[in-house]
Amino acid sequence: MNEPLTHYGTKDASNLMYGFHEIGNTKLKELLDIYSAPKDRKTLRTWKMKEACDLIGRSEAYVRKLESSSPEYKAEIEGNARYYTLSLINRIRDKAGTRYKRPKGSKPVVLAVSNFKGGVAKSTTALHLAQKAAITGLRVLCVDLDPQATFTLGFGYIPDIHLEAKDTIKSSLSESPNLIKEVIQKTYFDGIDIIPGNLSISELDILLTNASQDPSFIEKMGMPDTRLKTALSLIKDHYDLIVLDCGPNLGMLTINAVTAANALLVPIPPMMSDLGSFVTFTGTLGALFDSMDKNFDFFRILLTKHPESKEAKNIEFLMRESFGNYMLLNHCLMSVEIEKASAIFGSVYEMNRSSLKPYKRAIESLNNVFDEILDAFKNIWTEQSKEIELRNDNEC
Repeated sequence: MNEPLTHYGTKDASNLMYGFHEIGNTKLKELLDIYSAPKDRKTLRTWKMKEACDLIGRSEAYVRKLESSSPEYKAEIEGNARYYTLSLINRIRDKAGTRYKRPKGSKPVVLAVSNFKGGVAKSTTALHLAQKAAITGLRVLCVDLDPQATFTLGFGYIPDIHLEAKDTIKSSLSESPNLIKEVIQKTYFDGIDIIPGNLSISELDILLTNASQDPSFIEKMGMPDTRLKTALSLIKDHYDLIVLDCGPNLGMLTINAVTAANALLVPIPPMMSDLGSFVTFTGTLGALFDSMDKNFDFFRILLTKHPESKEAKNIEFLMRESFGNYMLLNHCLMSVEIEKASAIFGSVYEMNRSSLKPYKRAIESLNNVFDEILDAFKNIWTEQSKEIELRNDNEC
C-alpha cells in the first residue's frame, strides 16, 4: 500500500524533510540577523574600565596613564564610560607583561570533549571553555567534529548557509592533511580561530572506514584513525588550546579526536541514565585504547546541567565515591542564563554583566569550572617545561 492510512503521515517524506531543512535555515538566518551584527557576523561584547582592569591585572591608574601616553591603547568612550575590546585588553596585557604565556617546551593541550550520549552539554561546555580560555589571553583553536555543528553555530555561522564542505575538516582527513591550513578561520572572538563543521562531515565516517581497505591510500594519508592527529601536528604549535567538539557517538570522527587528543573531558549530567551511558562509553573506549597504548595528560569528568536536587546530589555522591579525583571538583549548574545565551547563538561570557542573581550564579558556576580546568592545564605546562629544562641540563 503506497498511500498513508491516515492524514498523520506524508506521501513524500524526502520532500517534507527538504522543506523543513529550507524553512529551518531561513528562520535561523532571520534569528541571527536579529541577534548579531549586520552582514550576518557576530561581534564580541566590550568591557568597562573596572572589568578590563581585572582582566589585565593592573590598576585603573596604570591603564589611564598608559592611555594618556600612548594613543594606541585608548579605549572607546561613550558618555563618561570607557569600553575595552578583548583585542585592546590583550594588547595592554602584552605591554604590561601580565598576559599568560605557555612556558617554553610545553605542548599545546588538544582537548576532546566527548560522550556517547547527546544532550549532555558537550557543545555548550566546549564553547564556554574556549571563550573563557580566550578571555584569559590564551590562543585557542576550535574544531567542530559534530555534523550537527552546534559549536559552529555558537560562533555565528549557519552551517548549511555560510559553509560548504571545503570549509570543514573533511578535505584534511580525506584528501591531504596540509589542507587544514586553508580551513582555519578567524572568529569575531579575539584569540579564537575555528575549523567549522556542517552536515558534510558526516560523510567522513563512511569515507574513513572505506579508506581502511585501500592500501595505496593509507600509504599516502596514514591510517584512518590517525588523520586528524597528523593534520593537527602541522598547526597545533600556533595555539595553546585546541578544543575538539565531538558528536554523540564513537564513529570515525570521534575516534580520530580521541586519538589526536592529549586531554579528554567527559560532560555528564547527574542522572542515572547518563551515568549508565558513561559506563558503556568507557567500556568502548577501553577496548579502543587497548589497541593503541593511549595516555592522556589530562582526563576529567565534568558534571553538567546540575539541578542541585536531592536526587542529583545522590548521583553526584555516588560518582565522586566511585571515580574519585577524576571528577572535577566544581560542576556546571542547570541555568536559565545558559539557555538564554544559547537562544541567541552565544555563551554567558558574551552577555553583558548583569546584577541579576541568575546571571551571577551562572557566571560563578562557569568560572569555577573553567578556572579549575585552565589551572590544571597551566600546571601541566609548568611540569612539561621543567622536564625539558631538566633534560637539557642533563645533556649538558
